Amino acid sequence: MRTSVRPRLAAGILVLLTALVAGLVLVGMPPTASAQPPATAARAAVTPTPTLVVVDSSMAEARIRTTVIARLTQHAKAAQAAHVTQLRQRIVQVAKKQVGDRYSAGSSGPHAFDCSGLTRFVYKTVLGKELPHHSRSQYAKVKKIPRSKARPGDLVFFFRNGAHHVGIYIGNGKMVDAAGYGKGVRVSPISGSWWSRTYSGMGRLLPA
Repeated sequence: MRTSVRPRLAAGILVLLTALVAGLVLVGMPPTASAQPPATAARAAVTPTPTLVVVDSSMAEARIRTTVIARLTQHAKAAQAAHVTQLRQRIVQVAKKQVGDRYSAGSSGPHAFDCSGLTRFVYKTVLGKELPHHSRSQYAKVKKIPRSKARPGDLVFFFRNGAHHVGIYIGNGKMVDAAGYGKGVRVSPISGSWWSRTYSGMGRLLPA
């Protein structure tokens, strides 16, 4: 009896050890994909892939540079326009200050003038610009403009029918000019009987 029990006991112990070893191996193995819980597998399937956005820095810098240049240009143009407006106002002011001064052929101030001497004096005072002392010579230097485009500070010329005269336009169809002996420097119309017959055109020395 004792001899038959021992082999059976040994066989049983061997089976038990084999089962224990197999269990330890299974416990130590990592879970497979099929072993993942269903919810985890679903989340992995729907997770979006991040999108990489590449920004071209050179294009962005070019846009910024273009915008800055455009704004600076606008500011420069506005400043230039304001400056020219101030110059025109100053030309009119200086011209009006000479009203009442006497006429003297060949004179360009400061208290006596002929027509081209007056325009020469005013432009020299305001702009530091030297104009020739002759109305036709001044006419050769100006940009010709239509009367509808005339602005205060432009010059107005009269050459027809032998006339040779120039004045400083002050707006509203009027000018300051050295009209002649016995008349002196005064505010005169640029239209009317004599003026219309002799009117030749408007001229500009300043920017628009």
